[in-house]
Amino acid sequence: MKRVCALILLSSVFTLVFTLSLASARPAAALKPTAAEKRVIKLVNRERARKGLAPVKFNAALTRAARAHSRQMARRGILTHRSANRDTVARRVVRHGYKRAGFRSWCIGENIARARLGTLFATSDGTVCLWMGSKAHRQVILKAGMRHVGVGVAKSAGGMRYFTLDLGRRCR
Repeated sequence: MKRVCALILLSSVFTLVFTLSLASARPAAALKPTAAEKRVIKLVNRERARKGLAPVKFNAALTRAARAHSRQMARRGILTHRSANRDTVARRVVRHGYKRAGFRSWCIGENIARARLGTLFATSDGTVCLWMGSKAHRQVILKAGMRHVGVGVAKSAGGMRYFTLDLGRRCR
């Protein structure tokens, strides 16, 4: 009887370990842009096409960085390119997986915005329009050679919507 119990226990432990190892081996669910993020990407690519520039493609690492930054700005109630820990945009995107190592060329650009919910500028269309009306923000969007994009949109408890647009290029 003890032997049977020991075999059942051993079998259960093996099954549990095997199941856990399979679960951890599964890839994480693919990161997908929200409707608001998709709209920003579409509008940015439309502006780039008007100038004969190649479209930027969705990048999960830049999206994670942009989302985290928008959420953090919304929580803190401020508009800033610096993270709460004083990270620059470059450090932030690297921390979220947009690595420099192994690339001969690496470039990052960031636009941020915030607007009161219920206003035009709190929409994807309004925010891109706002950015295109600013020389510095327009230059980031229209920078030749940019290949990747990540967008983050977050709402604050105070009724504001925060946008972060991260554009990047890595060349081997």
